[in-house]
Amino acid sequence: MGIRTLLTACALLGVSVAQRVVTVQSGPLVRTEGSHVTIWCNVTGYKEGVEQDFEWSMYLTSVPDREIRIVSTAQSNYAYAVYAQRVNSKEIWVERLTRDSALLHITKVQARDQGLFECYTPNTDGQYLGSYSARTNLTVIPDSLAVTAPPQTLSQVEGDTLQLTCEVSRATEQHTHLSVGWYLRSSEDATMSPQEILTLSRDFVLRAGAPYKQRMTAGDLRLDKTSATSYRLTIHRLQPADQGLLYCQAAEWIQDPDRSWFTMTRKQADKTQLRIQPIDRDFSIQVSTERRSFTAGEPLELRCTIDAQSVPERFFSVSWVFSSSPVAVIGPSAVPVLGLDYVAREAAGHMTVRKESPTVHLLKLQHLRPEDAGKYICRVTEREKTPTGDFIDRSKRSRNVQITVQPIKSNVTVSLSSNSSEVQEGDVVQLTCSIHSTTGPLSVAWQWSEKQGSTPPQNLASVDRDGTVRPGPGYRERSSYGEIRVERVQEDIYTLSLYNALPGDEGLFRCTATEWVEAGTESEQSWEKIGEKSATKAITVKTVESSFVVSASSRTPSVTFGDSFDLQCLVKPRHNPRVPASVTWRFMPASSGSSGEVGTAGEFRDLVTFTREGTLQWGEQLLGLGTRTTVDRSHSNTNFRLSVTRAGRKEAGTYQCSALLWRRNYDNTWSKVANRTSNLLGISVLQPVSKLRVQKTNQSLVYLEDSRVRVNCSVASQTSTDSQHAVLWYVRRATGAEADELLLRIERSGAFEYGAYADEERLRRRVQAERMSPQLYALTLNRAESSDSGTYYCLVEEWLTDPDGAWYRLARDSSGFTQVLVRQPVCRPCRSVAIPYRHSPPGLEASKRQARPWRGTKDWKGHGQQRCGYRWRSPSLISPCPSPVPSGWAVAFPPSPPETPVSPCPGMWSAPPCSLRRKNRGMLTRETGPVCSPSDTTPCSGTGTVAQSRRRGLTHACSLRGRPLTSTV
Repeated sequence: MGIRTLLTACALLGVSVAQRVVTVQSGPLVRTEGSHVTIWCNVTGYKEGVEQDFEWSMYLTSVPDREIRIVSTAQSNYAYAVYAQRVNSKEIWVERLTRDSALLHITKVQARDQGLFECYTPNTDGQYLGSYSARTNLTVIPDSLAVTAPPQTLSQVEGDTLQLTCEVSRATEQHTHLSVGWYLRSSEDATMSPQEILTLSRDFVLRAGAPYKQRMTAGDLRLDKTSATSYRLTIHRLQPADQGLLYCQAAEWIQDPDRSWFTMTRKQADKTQLRIQPIDRDFSIQVSTERRSFTAGEPLELRCTIDAQSVPERFFSVSWVFSSSPVAVIGPSAVPVLGLDYVAREAAGHMTVRKESPTVHLLKLQHLRPEDAGKYICRVTEREKTPTGDFIDRSKRSRNVQITVQPIKSNVTVSLSSNSSEVQEGDVVQLTCSIHSTTGPLSVAWQWSEKQGSTPPQNLASVDRDGTVRPGPGYRERSSYGEIRVERVQEDIYTLSLYNALPGDEGLFRCTATEWVEAGTESEQSWEKIGEKSATKAITVKTVESSFVVSASSRTPSVTFGDSFDLQCLVKPRHNPRVPASVTWRFMPASSGSSGEVGTAGEFRDLVTFTREGTLQWGEQLLGLGTRTTVDRSHSNTNFRLSVTRAGRKEAGTYQCSALLWRRNYDNTWSKVANRTSNLLGISVLQPVSKLRVQKTNQSLVYLEDSRVRVNCSVASQTSTDSQHAVLWYVRRATGAEADELLLRIERSGAFEYGAYADEERLRRRVQAERMSPQLYALTLNRAESSDSGTYYCLVEEWLTDPDGAWYRLARDSSGFTQVLVRQPVCRPCRSVAIPYRHSPPGLEASKRQARPWRGTKDWKGHGQQRCGYRWRSPSLISPCPSPVPSGWAVAFPPSPPETPVSPCPGMWSAPPCSLRRKNRGMLTRETGPVCSPSDTTPCSGTGTVAQSRRRGLTHACSLRGRPLTSTV
C-alpha cells in the first residue's frame, strides 16, 4: 500500500498529457443481508488500447488501515483466505463490462461484508499520473421484510368478485420504500412467466399489467391499502383468464446517493389457487309491445329483451330492422347509430332509440304514420374474446312483429265555461276551453261577436300548434298592455282572460279547436287538418254606474256638546281596482258664523276627499279646527267613515257624501264614469240638560236703621264642575210696584255692574256683594235705612264653554224671596258734649261743633251732616274705652270695670263710663248708656248717648234717633 502511495506521489511530480482517474459507485450503499450487491468501478485517462485490470479490497470499520483483498481480474489467487472460498464458488466475482469498466458482484452479502470497499487499477502507462484507486462505503442491514398471505384454493363463477389480502411489513431504521404487487401464474404451465395484475409502486402509483389495463380503467380492478400493513386486491367480473395461481410480491427499495433506486430485497407470499367456472354463453331475445294495431299519430314502443347469464359483463349489439331496412344499431357503448331514413325523424324528437338496461333496448316512434305499418325485427350480436385474443361474433334475431297503422279520425269535442256569465265592469272575464278525445296537435282560436250577430266575429287571439299566441288585429294594443291573456294550462285546456272588462266586451265568445296530423316526409313535412269543433258562451258585462249607489247614515242625529258622532258613507258595488271611486264628505253648517269661517247656510263645502289613489285630500272647511275630525275607510273600500269628537256648534249642520267613479283605460289614462250623491244627514248639536237649582227658601228679616242687612243666595246643584255663575240681585219695593228693580249684577268673571235702581237710590256706597264659596253668594246693605225695606232675591245664570272654547248660557234659576224690614229705634235726646276737633284722641272722631239732636238719612261723613257725640273708628265697640290707649292719652275713669253691672234696660247689662284725658291738657269723658238689642223696642233709659248690641256676630250702635253709627261683621 505504501508503494502505491509513493507511485501516485511521483506521478504527480511529472508532466503528462492525461491523468488516470478511477471512480467508484458513490456511497454509502445500504443493502440487506442476503441480497445481491453490485458495485461498479471505471477508469479513465490511461493509454489507449490497453485493457485495464481491477483489484477489489476492503477495510473493516474496526481496522481501517488493514487491507483485505477480495478479488482481481488479473490474479486468480488474489483473495485473502477470508474471501477465497466465496470467490472460488463464484459467490463473489467481477464482471468486466468494458476495457475500462467492471462490476463487483456479491450474490449473498453478509453482515461481515460491511466496510469500506476500494477499487484499484494497476498502471499500464509506464509513468504514474492521476489517481489509481477509489473507495465507497457499504452498510449491511438485516432483512426485515415480511410478506404473508394465507395459502388457499378458491372456486369462483365467471362474473363474480374476488378479494385477496396480503400483509407486508418491515422493521428498519433506514428510509426505504415498498412496492406491493399481485401476479398471476399459470397453474398448468410452470414455464410461463407470471402476469402482472396490479402493482402499487414505490412512488404509491397504481400500475396494471398489460392484460388488465382496460379492466382497471373500467373499474373492475382495485388495490387498496386498508391498514399500515394490509393490502387488498379486488377483481370484479371475474373472467376465465383469471384462473391460476395468484400471489402477492413485495419489494423494499432504497435510493442510493447517485439518486438511483435499488431493490434491496423482494419476497413473495403463499399462493392462492383460483378456479373460474365459465358461464353459459347462450342467449335468447324477445320483442314485446303493448298492442300491434295503432292509429296514425299514436306512439309505438318496441322493447327487445336479451335473456342470458351475466349480461352486464358481456358485449352485445342490438339492431332494429323495419321491412329489411336498418332503423338503428346500439353497440356495447350504448351509442345509437341511425339509418339514413330516420336521422331527421330522430332529430325532430319523433323517434327514440336507447338502452334502458343491460338486457332491455327500446325503439319508440312518437307519431306513427301510415307508412310505418310493417314488420319489425330485433337482431342481437355478441362479440366474445377467445383466450388467444381473437374475437368471434354470434348473432340471433327475433320473430317478426307485424304493426298496422290506421288513418286518423277526429273525435275531438269542445266545451266552454266561464267564471261567471255576468261580470261587473272592471272585473276579469275568464273563459276555459276544454278539448277532449284528441290525438294530434291542436290549434285554438278565440272570437267575439255581438249577441244579436249583426256584425261579423272579431278575432281575439289564437294559439298555434307549437303554442305560439297571436292576438287579433283589433286587440293588439289592448293585449300589449296585458289586458288580454291566452294560456295553455294543460295539454287539452286553454284559457282566455280579459282583465278590466269593459261594457263593450259584452257578447258571445267562441272557442274553436282544430286538430292536426303530420303528413309528408321528414324532408317535406306538412300538416293536415283532421277535425274542428267550437263552443260559445254569452257574457254580460254589468256597468258599474248601473249599480253604483251611495248612501249615508248615522246612529246619532242629535248629540250634546262634547259628545262624538260617526257618519257612514256606503258605496256599492264593492271596490274594483280597475274602476275605483273617489269619495268626498261635504258639510253645510246650520248657520253662518260671525267671522264667516263656517260658511253661509245653504252652501255645501268639501271637508275631505278619499282620492282614487287612496290618499286623503282635505278641503277648506275644517271641523273642530281640524283636530277633532278623523276619517277612515274599510279594506274593501265600500265604507267611508267620518268621525267627529267633542262636537260643538260648528259641527251642527247637514252632511252629505258624494262619490265619483273612475275607469282606468288600458293605456293607464283615467276617465270619469258616474257621479253619485248620498242622502242628507242632519246633525244637531244640543246644549246639555241643565241641573242648576237655587235654594228657594222664603224668609223675613227685621233690621234697625243704620244696621247691616245681609241676604244669602245659595246654589244647591249645577250641571258641571266647570260651570260658572252670573248672579243678579233684584229688589221688589212696596206693593203696587210695576216691576222688580235690578240692584246689582255680578258677571261670571267677577265684574260688577250696578242697576239703575242702585243709582236712583244712591246705594252704590252702601251695597256690597260677595262670593262666599263657589256656590254661596251674599248681598250686604250697609247702614240700612227704612227706605231699604222690600223683597230681595237673586237670579243665577249658569254658563259653560263649548268644545270650541266659547261661553254660552245654559240656564237661569231664581232664589226664594227674603222680606227685609228696616225700623227706626226710639232713644232719648243725647246730651251736648263740646269736644274741640283738634283735641280728638286717635281712634275717635269728633263732631265739628256742639252736637244737638238731628234727623237725617244721608251719610254725615260724605255730606257734612252733623251727628251728636262722636264714634270710634275702631270696628269694635264692645270695649267702652280704646285699647290700647292712644299715645299721649290716659284713662281717667273708670280705674277698673265694675264687679256687678247695672242694667237700666231689662235683661241687659251696662258698661261704666269711660273718661280719657290728654296728658297735661285736661280730661275727655265719654259716657256709655245701656246696650240694647236691635229688636228691643224698649226706649233706652239713663243719660247714655250711645247704645250697643251684639247679635249673631254683628255689632250695632244707636244714636239719638236710633240710627246706627257703625256696623261690623
